[in-house]
Amino acid sequence: MSLFRGKIDNAGATLAYQIEGSGAPVLVIGSSVYYPRTFSENFRRSYRLAYADMRHFAETSQSAGTPDITLGTYLDDIEYIRKAVDFERFVLVGHSHHGNLALEYAKQHPERVSRLVLIGTPPCNVQKTIERAERYWGTASKERKAKLEENRASLTSEKCAFLEPGDAFVAQYVADGPKYWYDADYDATPLWQGVPLNMEALSAFKGFFVNYEFFWEPARFHAPVLVVMGKYDYAVPHTLWDKALLNPQNVTYRLLDKSGHTPQLEVPEEFDQVLLEWLEQKGGTI
Repeated sequence: MSLFRGKIDNAGATLAYQIEGSGAPVLVIGSSVYYPRTFSENFRRSYRLAYADMRHFAETSQSAGTPDITLGTYLDDIEYIRKAVDFERFVLVGHSHHGNLALEYAKQHPERVSRLVLIGTPPCNVQKTIERAERYWGTASKERKAKLEENRASLTSEKCAFLEPGDAFVAQYVADGPKYWYDADYDATPLWQGVPLNMEALSAFKGFFVNYEFFWEPARFHAPVLVVMGKYDYAVPHTLWDKALLNPQNVTYRLLDKSGHTPQLEVPEEFDQVLLEWLEQKGGTI
């Protein structure tokens, strides 16, 4: 499979991207390093896939301070990437909060996005997500809760003090694995290898969703939307998606029973079947 890598500079950030495969264009935003590791070869053979960094997972100059980073900055980044990979109209994919970012871009550029895929994406602000996640965590098994306590006990503040901020972030994410993965023992460390982490940009990115209002206007946003959630996602629980959010006729919702926060990696065959059938359904356009 042919693979092309490139970089663009925008507003103090060097955003890497990679393109592979052939066919209808699909843009996955977030990281050009992390996300190719999560999608199956089967899916990657089926479309022309571009994976692009967002600036919290990219090389960023020290001159690009947090106050200068806005949601508009990120939307501009996606547009710069779109031009660089030469996609006119494409499927846009976002995982977790990258799904929120993808939705905001799609609302701003409806002529560009043919379909929108949201994976493990919270349809609300951070506080509501945390509150619902804590409630849903109450349904977790004793074994899963014990594993989380064990992981957190081994990650002491003394250990974190000797880590670089980015390394501490990854260590915390890995320790919290029982909340993210169907397999409570899963070690996500290899997924993060070689991923640049800009903690100032990451802080700014998270800040976008503190007072975030999730909505779309069906009359103005016509692209079909696929929402895929994992039943064992205790960080962004599927219970956040109530019926009112799924009323628009162009929204398809799928809950995968043996997955956590990253179903494309955890249950690739089931995820591929859902996604490919949705992309290729009769009468659909990409």
